[in-house]
Amino acid sequence: MFKIFNLKVNATGLSIFRIFYSFVLFCELLQLYKFRNIIYDKVPFVNTGELDVSFIFYFWFPVVLLILLGLCTRFATIVNYIFSVIIFSSATQFEYHVFYVYVGINFLLMFMPISRVLSLDNLLQKLKFSTIYKKYEVDNKVLQINYLIVVFIAIGLVYIDSIFYKVSSKMWMDGLGVWLPSSLPMVTWNDTSFLLNQEWLVKFLGYLVLVFEASFIFIFWLKKWRFPLFILGAFFHFGILIAYPIPLFALTYISIYLLLVPVSFWGKIAQKLKFKKPIYNFYYDSECPLCHKVVIIINHFDIFNAISCQTVQDNYLTNEVLKKFDQEVLLLNIHGLSTNGKISVGYWAYIELFKSLLYTYPLGLIGSLPGISFLGKKLYTYIAGNRLTERCTVDNCSIPVYSKPITEDQDFLIKGLNRLSITQFFWKAIIIIVVFGQLLMIWFTPTIQDHFPKVNYINKIAKVFYEPMQGSYKSFLGLTHHPVFMYNIHFNKYNHIFKIEGITDKNEKTLVPLLDNDGLVKNSYANGALWVNYTFRVNQPQFDLENFKTGIVPYLKYYQKTNNKPIVEYTFYVKEIVTQENWEKDFLKKQIAKPWVKVGTCKIVKDSAAFYWNDKMQAILKSEANAK
Repeated sequence: MFKIFNLKVNATGLSIFRIFYSFVLFCELLQLYKFRNIIYDKVPFVNTGELDVSFIFYFWFPVVLLILLGLCTRFATIVNYIFSVIIFSSATQFEYHVFYVYVGINFLLMFMPISRVLSLDNLLQKLKFSTIYKKYEVDNKVLQINYLIVVFIAIGLVYIDSIFYKVSSKMWMDGLGVWLPSSLPMVTWNDTSFLLNQEWLVKFLGYLVLVFEASFIFIFWLKKWRFPLFILGAFFHFGILIAYPIPLFALTYISIYLLLVPVSFWGKIAQKLKFKKPIYNFYYDSECPLCHKVVIIINHFDIFNAISCQTVQDNYLTNEVLKKFDQEVLLLNIHGLSTNGKISVGYWAYIELFKSLLYTYPLGLIGSLPGISFLGKKLYTYIAGNRLTERCTVDNCSIPVYSKPITEDQDFLIKGLNRLSITQFFWKAIIIIVVFGQLLMIWFTPTIQDHFPKVNYINKIAKVFYEPMQGSYKSFLGLTHHPVFMYNIHFNKYNHIFKIEGITDKNEKTLVPLLDNDGLVKNSYANGALWVNYTFRVNQPQFDLENFKTGIVPYLKYYQKTNNKPIVEYTFYVKEIVTQENWEKDFLKKQIAKPWVKVGTCKIVKDSAAFYWNDKMQAILKSEANAK
């Protein structure tokens, strides 16, 4: 295990994680921004409150894009972490599990070498330190701990904490932890009854989740277990993607599981994607420093090995096609040669280059359009005209020569004190800090508190650390409790779900996109953070009418503002459902088949909402009060 602090591996997998994770995070921010009037406004579309968070997103979007592209990554990851703490850690009504995963990962990203490969930072370093005599190669190796630290904190610690909740739950210990949530219409967005009706299968999956989560933190350190864990973890989270309206949660975890893929796998994939022989030859002047920079850029983006960059000086006497041109012409203008023998000159050489790179083919087509090609040729002629006056060489091009940057293992003032040793010490310290914090969380789980001898005496000592540190661990490192899908917390006495219809000024009915006619969360606002809010905080076990009215108004106002048809009134329908801790065939279909009953209406005029409830709602409120 300890060799992960010394062993260096290729950084490609780390960069693939960076790209995938940044894309998912960007999608999360898009969703929060889209529904910002529901989430953050004091009065939706009227009063943003003391702080309008929109401006944070205006800065945050480009920061996440910088991380995705691997540009200015150190700066971008620091700003990204600050915004994460402000937005994710301050969430209350719309907080959900993945927010703390984001905070933890975004903290780690500040210290990880995530831009060694597949990044613009890598390109800028090569451009800065390369000369015409020697190309600078960025160190593409990183300590293996950089892969595993994210897995340890975002998966391992989460699972081990969660398992201490699950073993105290009858639902989970009976193997129904997968079945029940997937069998409740307000929790799922797909009817998977064909799977849920296989009792042996859902119980097997339920127990498999328990074994997987309980063992993960102990075995993922072992190389031979990583790929099987990746397969199983990705399988579970694809299942979450299919079953529950938290797709970005599922994709976030799939991105983390990518860190368990063997590093050699990415190299094999890269080799499979490359052409055996280049399909386009790009000829340049070997004495031109700027041409060398262009070649570095081409090679950086040539992921399919489609381009062969060759010097004019080495080829004009031996290449039959190049012999047709005067050497001076070849030196002053870029020339390109396709496999079919077609030669392109100047601007058109770059157009063919874009087409040959494959994924930039659309840019080549756009550049070929009459108006754009006219401007492109003008620009190229202007640059070429200057070069005709004085050809760019080492002697006359003012290209500075830089010394190489300090390497990771180069000592500072003291022997053994270098970036590598500091990094190793830092990650060991982080592991100690997060393990201590998560153990504090685990100590206060029901399993420990209800079954550990003399727990009250130890609690007095544990609370000395737990009470002042819990908030900081949660807000700044994303470490918290993980009672995921617990019967007593989320499902017990959850007996009513609501469908809402809007009535237009033409007496047309439109369904407010929260629950559909089956009671499922399909085509709904209730996705991710909004699903958690609507399902467990607006509506909830032990239905609270005042809480429901307060929570539902922002959704109705958002619908009223964004819907193309003017709404004059909303009609509420209730479906009475059942939650239970024993398996039953066609349980989800039985819940779906239950009728909707009208219970009231709502009119929203300016900033006020007037609710009118019928006798059925009064009966529901009475039954809920008696159940408390």
